[in-house]
Order: sequence, then C-alpha cells, then structure tokens
Amino acid sequence: MKMHGNALFAAAFTATLGLNTAASAESLTYTKDIAPIINENCVACHRPGQAGPMSLTSYKEIRPWAKSIRKQVSEKKMPPWHASESKVALSNDRSLTEEELTKIITWIDTGVVRGSRSDLPPSPKFSDDGWILGEPDLVAVLPEVNIPGGGPDIFKDLGGKVNLKEDRWLTKVEIKPGNTAVAHHVIAFQIRGFNVDPVGGWLGAWGSGTSPMVFPEGTGRVMKKGHSIIGNMHYHPTEKDEKDQTRIGLHFAKDDSKIQKELTNLWVMNSGFKIPAGDPYHEVRASHTFAQSGKIMAFQPHMHYRGKDIKYVANYPDGSSETLLAINDYDFGWQTDYNLAEPIMIPEGTIIDVIAHFDNSPENESNPDPTRDVTFGNESYDEMMIGFMDFIVDDGIRPMSRQEFREIAAVETSKAHPEDTYSVYFRDPEFPTVLYLPRSGEGAFILLSSNNVQKNWPISDLVWSGDEFTALVDFEKISRTVFTGTLNSDTARIEGTMVFPANENDEDDEDYVLALKGTLTVNFDPSKEEGVKPKRKHLTD
Repeated sequence: MKMHGNALFAAAFTATLGLNTAASAESLTYTKDIAPIINENCVACHRPGQAGPMSLTSYKEIRPWAKSIRKQVSEKKMPPWHASESKVALSNDRSLTEEELTKIITWIDTGVVRGSRSDLPPSPKFSDDGWILGEPDLVAVLPEVNIPGGGPDIFKDLGGKVNLKEDRWLTKVEIKPGNTAVAHHVIAFQIRGFNVDPVGGWLGAWGSGTSPMVFPEGTGRVMKKGHSIIGNMHYHPTEKDEKDQTRIGLHFAKDDSKIQKELTNLWVMNSGFKIPAGDPYHEVRASHTFAQSGKIMAFQPHMHYRGKDIKYVANYPDGSSETLLAINDYDFGWQTDYNLAEPIMIPEGTIIDVIAHFDNSPENESNPDPTRDVTFGNESYDEMMIGFMDFIVDDGIRPMSRQEFREIAAVETSKAHPEDTYSVYFRDPEFPTVLYLPRSGEGAFILLSSNNVQKNWPISDLVWSGDEFTALVDFEKISRTVFTGTLNSDTARIEGTMVFPANENDEDDEDYVLALKGTLTVNFDPSKEEGVKPKRKHLTD
C-alpha cells in the first residue's frame, strides 16, 4: 500500500505516540511515581496501629497486595469517598484524581516495578502522640473503654467534663482517640447536665484518616456555660482485647470580635418512619425550610447499616430545584463531613429535601436482621435518617431564635390591628402565640413551624355574642376545630378552648381539649401570667 503526505505523517505520529505511552508505562516505578500517591492518600490509615487492615508504608508491604489495591482503587472504594454528585467542589475530597488512578493501575499492570531507592520520597510524619493543631485550650477526657477482641462493633455515648464559667467561641476541635486500631469514628456533641440528649448540632467529628475540624475563618460554634461534651463512639474490635480513652481538644477564639458568624449545625431529620422487613429500597424523606437567607458550608449525612443512598435537593423560591449533594453508595462505616470549597447561597424560603433509601433485604450483607421492621433508634441495629448541614445566616451572627420570630410576628400583626391582636399561650407564657381575632370578618392563629417559618391558620365562622365567641380553626391536615371563649372588655384578657375530637376508629381515644389564655399583645407581660395545663375529656362529661 502506497502512503502519501498527511497519511504518512499521521502514521508516524501515531507510532510515536504509542511508543511514548508504552515508554511512560514501562517507566512507572514505586519509588518515583507510586509512593508519593500512597503516602498522600493511604498511609494515614494503612500503617501500624491504625485502622487500615494492612500496612502500606513500603514497597515490601505493598507488593503482596497489588491485585487487591488495583481492584479497590479501580472500583473507587479506596480511598473511601462516597460523594457521587456535588453542586460545588469539596475541599476535603480524598478521592484519587484520574491521573493518580491511571498511574496506580498502569504500574500494577506493567509489573509492579520498584525503581531506584534514590527516587524514594521522605516518609510522611504523623503526630500520633501530640496534638496536630497544637496544645488545646481545654481537653475533655472521656472514660476508658474495654473492647473485647473478636466481638461485634461497639457503640457508646461517653461523657466528658467541660463546665465553662461563661459561653466561649470554639474555632477548632481535635478529637484524639487513644487507640486508633479500634476507634472507627467519633461524633462530639455538647450536653446540658446529666442529660445525654445533644444540645444543638455537632461540635466536631473524627474518622479514620480525617483531619481535625477547623471552622471556616470568621465562624465558630458556641460552647455553652456549664455544658459538658458527649462523644458518640464507634469501635471496631481487633482479634485481641483492647482499651481506648479518647480526648477531645477544644480551641477557643483568642479574640471574640473576629467571630462574625455562628456555624450552626442544622438537623433535617425524620424519626417517624418504618422500614418493612425485606424491603430492598424503602424511601424516607425529610425537609427543612429556611426562614432566613444564608450559606451552607458543609453536609454530614447520617444513616445506619441499611442506608443505601441519600441526597440533598434545594427547592428555591423561584420554582427551580437542584441537587446539592448526592451519595449513591452510602456506607455507615464512613461518617464523612463533606466540606464545601465555596459556600452554597440559600435564599430565604428555600426548602431542602433530604431523600434517602434503605435496603432492609437479605441481599444487604450489612443488614443486622432483614426479618424485622425497622424504626428510628439510637442503636446501630435501629436506623436513623438525618441530613446534617453547617449553615451561617446572612443577617446577624446566628439564626434568629423561635422567640425572636414570635416577637416579630406579634409586633407586625399588632401594628396593623392593635385592638384585635392577642398574645395567648397554651402552657408556658414565655412562649406565646399570636391570635388575630377581630369583631367581624376572619381571624387567624399565627404559628411557627419547627423551622420557624410563619404559618397563618385561618379562623372562620366567627360569631360574637357580647364578649363570648365561637369559631372554627382550620388546621388543614389535623382537623377543623371548634374554638370558643370569652373576652373581658375591661381588662382585654381573653380565655378560650379548642376541642380536637377523638379518633372514632380508636375506642380508647379521648377528645383533647386545649385551653389558652392571654391578653392584647400591646399589654402582654409573660412575668405576670400563669401557665395552663392541658387536659383530656369526653365531650359528654
């Protein structure tokens, strides 16, 4: 076959390219090309005394595991990183680049060449005994734990004393297990007194191979006066008996004036689900409506052994929506904090849907028991569905409190209708509800959702007879409820009751009578009020 001009050049170029590629593959060595990748991405866990099942600190240690390493990295199971989709780059992404992945696979496929000792990079240094972030301002020491060898995974909530004399801004948290061979992950919360229920969100977290938590510049979390810390511990036993005592190092702001925003940890949670036995793909949802605009800084999705996938979807006020983060292959073994390289802007009124699926079938090898229905619970054989988010508000230092939102609703309604707006309460006068009850027309109960989003429940069929009234309150999914009461025209005090009928399909259920009282918002002073006790009774009583 005769070749001319461009064809001849193309053939020569292709041949040269092939030779260069082959030469490049043949020249890949452990000491020059692979050791830097392993040191950077693997050795933190895969070294003596750490969580990795084998040490990978040298060519001699790596060589027997070459085929296994190829399989794990090609399937992207190692290094462990589970984000499948993200709106923005993730600053702590520990997955390999395509170039690094190609180098490892090619090196293994072309003979696992060792290379010259002179090309070997310095061994990485780890601070196993000291603090990576330097000496903390305060160290909370958790109780020592015995971990029997060869047993199942152990989960414990361990308390550590802090007991500050005043609120302090936290800027960094370093969690230091005493035995990283068995410690799998730790999540730290603050608690009030002897109550083990967390107050607020995460303070910090630790997992195999992760870095200490350093909050974004200008932000911090508040460690409250008198509070303590609880460490939610996950231990993975070795074949021998072990001990662990974990310490939590707290770093406080040196200058409080430099903290501009509180890094609030939001919980988007569903605790009312039931996953049927054997169901391979059960969906559970939760949502959060943002009452204030701000920025999402990080995500921390959390499920247990049946968790299959989870994603965060933003539904914006303009009607558009997008996925912010998706984990298509969730693994309970890795509790990852997904830190955003740049914040995600969240307009007021945005609804975040967290959508998760669970595999409760026998095909799920991690499933503790596929024969039982599963509900929300703290134990690992139960399930959880929580989409944690780190968030800062645009206006102010921290999100407004529920009480602040109530006060705004009361002031705005009272300003428009000063003679018809009442502050009433069902139990505690410190937490009043706004009631708009005009002499004619429709009124409204102005309540707040769990996300502090204002909701106006309409009051219709309002009939006054002197200072007595009857009406209907439309609570949508709950019921249309009869609302009756009296108003003292001289003192402007109001008292009333709402009756929620018993479930007619449940003979043991009773009508629920909810009593309330209060006064005009312009006159309301909670210190002069007394609480109200709810009661149940039959309407025929």
